[in-house]
Amino acid sequence: MEHFDLTKTTISLSHGTTCGEQLNYPLSLSYLVVCIGLSGEATLSVNFTDYVISKNALTVLSSDDIVLIQQKTEDFKAYVYGIDRTLASEIAYHLPHTLFGFLHDYPVLHLTKEQRKQLEYWMLQLNYILDHPNKYLDRMACNQFQNLFLHLTDYMGEYNQLKKKKFSRKEELCWKFWDLIGQYAKTNRAVAFYADLLHITPFYLAQISKSHLNDLPKDLINRQVILEIKNLLQTTDKSIGVIAEELNFVDPSYMGRFFKRETGLSLSAYRK
Repeated sequence: MEHFDLTKTTISLSHGTTCGEQLNYPLSLSYLVVCIGLSGEATLSVNFTDYVISKNALTVLSSDDIVLIQQKTEDFKAYVYGIDRTLASEIAYHLPHTLFGFLHDYPVLHLTKEQRKQLEYWMLQLNYILDHPNKYLDRMACNQFQNLFLHLTDYMGEYNQLKKKKFSRKEELCWKFWDLIGQYAKTNRAVAFYADLLHITPFYLAQISKSHLNDLPKDLINRQVILEIKNLLQTTDKSIGVIAEELNFVDPSYMGRFFKRETGLSLSAYRK
């Protein structure tokens, strides 16, 4: 899967077209991938399930998916957006957590004629944003993808009627952990806190989180805390001290060191 990096900001978002040259070989994916069929047809294996990709297909993949192009027509072409972990986290911040479980179960969505028309307008606008970068590129791209994923929530009811999926005990624990992070990360950053709520050990939580969510619990918690800090810096005029108190940091300087370690930026530089 070929990517053409046209981004000139610190947020890594690449986009380009692919003809799927590597048949029957696992593709190397960005942290999050959105693929839109342009022409022709291909059979894609995602986690050992086959899907047909055509002009009316929208595909959402992640770096932990096992993806192979098994066969394709000569005119097969798709537009690919590769999104790195940082931008993907920003996009996901305001989205319902249930959407990601849904997209894991249904990575390929076949669109109606009207939905396809809407997607084409969306793609034209996003490509214009990427090809004419300015200082707000990261925010504009984030908003554009959030709009797309919010539209995809309309599919959940329809598709879930087709298949009532039974999750394993480990999967259920991981999704509960994901929800708990969203609820409590503002004030609780200890892995043991979440393990206690789930009635498991921190070691077992680390095992299943790495296996099913592709990250250690502490990394997922820290990422959510960073998103909370960014949101408060962007959308409020609260002082650093007030934000530190609200997010249960011992003092503003500690929060500043935490933010610098995770993002490479100071709090004041990010707010600017």
